[in-house]
Amino acid sequence: MYVLIMVLSFCLALIILRVFSFHKGVYNSSGIKSISGMRALLASIVAFSHFAHYIYSLDGQWVFDKDYFAWFSEGNFFVNSGKFGVLLFFMISAFLFYRWLDNETLTPGQLTHKLLKSRIRRIVPMFWFSGFVIIAVGVVQGDLTYSLTAVKDAVLWLLFIGSYRMGDFLTADVNAGVEWTLRLEWLLYLSIPLIYVLNRATKGKYKTLLILGSIGVIFCVAVGLRLWGKTYTDPRPVLGFAMGYLAYKYRDMFAHYRTSSLAGFAVIVLSLFSLSFTSNTFWYLIFLCCLTVIFFIVSSGNAVFGILENKTLMSIGEVSYSLYLIHGVVLYFIKQIPETLYPHSFLFYTLLSTLFFVASFYVAKLTYLFVEKPFIGSSNKKKVAMKTSPTN
Repeated sequence: MYVLIMVLSFCLALIILRVFSFHKGVYNSSGIKSISGMRALLASIVAFSHFAHYIYSLDGQWVFDKDYFAWFSEGNFFVNSGKFGVLLFFMISAFLFYRWLDNETLTPGQLTHKLLKSRIRRIVPMFWFSGFVIIAVGVVQGDLTYSLTAVKDAVLWLLFIGSYRMGDFLTADVNAGVEWTLRLEWLLYLSIPLIYVLNRATKGKYKTLLILGSIGVIFCVAVGLRLWGKTYTDPRPVLGFAMGYLAYKYRDMFAHYRTSSLAGFAVIVLSLFSLSFTSNTFWYLIFLCCLTVIFFIVSSGNAVFGILENKTLMSIGEVSYSLYLIHGVVLYFIKQIPETLYPHSFLFYTLLSTLFFVASFYVAKLTYLFVEKPFIGSSNKKKVAMKTSPTN
C-alpha cells in the first residue's frame, strides 16, 4: 500500500510541477544528465521514507528498525528506502570528487583551498539556514530555551559536529535527523588533499591503494561514531565511496551501457529487488552489490529509457541538497495538522503525500534560489559536472 502511495503521489507531484513550469530558473543541462535525474529520485525516496514512517505510525506500531528481518516484504521498503538514497548519494560524491586527484596542475595548497572553498560555499549556507529554521521552530514551540548548554549545542550543530539535541530540544523532530550523512561526506572532502599530497610523493604508484585506505579510515571513524557517538550514524554507506571511485576509475569500461535498453531494464529490476529484499546485518552486502551495478550503469549516462533526463526530474535534482535538508521541516508542519481532521484512508494518504512532495519541492526550489545559488557563484569552474549529490 505505502509503495503504491509513493508512486502515485510522486507521479501526481511531477505532473503538477510540469504544469506550473517548476523547471524555470533551476533547470541545468550540464554534467551527466542521468545522474542529475537520479539524485532527484534519491532525495525524494529519502523524503518519502520519513513521510511513510509518519503515516504508518498513525495506524500501527513502527517496528522497522535494525532488528527487523524478513526476506521479502513491504517492511523492507521502509527499512531500505532511506539507505537506498544515502548509499547512492555517497557513490555519486566519490565519483565526482576523487577526480580532483587527477588535476596535476595545482599545488597541494591550491587544491586544498579550491576544494574547501567550493565545499563551504556549496554546503554551509543552506545547512546554516536549515539550522536557523530549526532553532526558530524550537523557540516558538517553547522547547528550546536559552542556556549555555543550548548555545553550545547549537554552535556544535552548525559546525557539523553536534548531536541531535540543543539543550532539551530534539532537532531530529524538525529535520528528521538527516545531517548525519554530511559528517561522513566532510571526511571524504578532507581526505582528498591528504591523498593528493601522498599520491604526488609516491608519483601516483599507489593512488588506488591510498584512496581505498582513506575510505577504510573513514569507515572506522564512522564505526566509532556509531558505537560511541551521540547521534545516529550508519558506517555501511561509506563503502559506497569505494564503489563510486571504482565507477569513476573504470568509467570507460562501462561507456557502452549508455545506450543499452537491457542495462536500463536491469536498473529497474535491481532497484525493485534491493528495496524489497532484506539489508539486515551482513545481507547489506547484497544491497551494496545491487546498488553498485545500478550506479555503474547510470553513471555511464544511461537515462533508463529517458526517465532520468526528464526536465522536471532534473530540475528537482538541481535542488536536491535543499530538498534533502528541508523536507523534514515541511513534514514537521504537516504533522501539526490534528489527526481528527482527516480520515485514515489510502486516498487521503495519497493526497497528503502529494501535498508533501509538492510543498517540499517548491520550498527546496525557493531555498536553492535564495540561499544556495547566491553563494555557489557562476564562474566556469562551477559549471563542471560536480553538482550531483545532495551535498554537491
